[in-house]
Amino acid sequence: MIKQFVLDTLIPLLVSGSLGGFLLFVLLARLVYDHLETHYRDALSSPATHGFLETDSMGGYMAEVWRVGRSGDWRRIESPFWRGFFWLAITAGGVMLLSLVGMITIFMFPSWWR
Repeated sequence: MIKQFVLDTLIPLLVSGSLGGFLLFVLLARLVYDHLETHYRDALSSPATHGFLETDSMGGYMAEVWRVGRSGDWRRIESPFWRGFFWLAITAGGVMLLSLVGMITIFMFPSWWR
């Protein structure tokens, strides 16, 4: 019973949540980062002086959006629309992380569902 639920429902749900959350987070984090860069440049950390650590390459903007969320600088965003976009991006990233943790848990401890 539980094996069928895990294989038929839970694993596809977690895979969809992780992939969908990742794609949505990448898109929304880029939009939020561009808005922050344009209007609240001092809320972002200083630009990298190293070619390998550029914010625009390799998804550094996603880490910067998480940092803004952790530091509380997101409260400076005045527009309710962009605040909502920010929270949607953070929620999509949270769904992605929870889905990935769920998949790791399922595959690391298979004895409870097999």
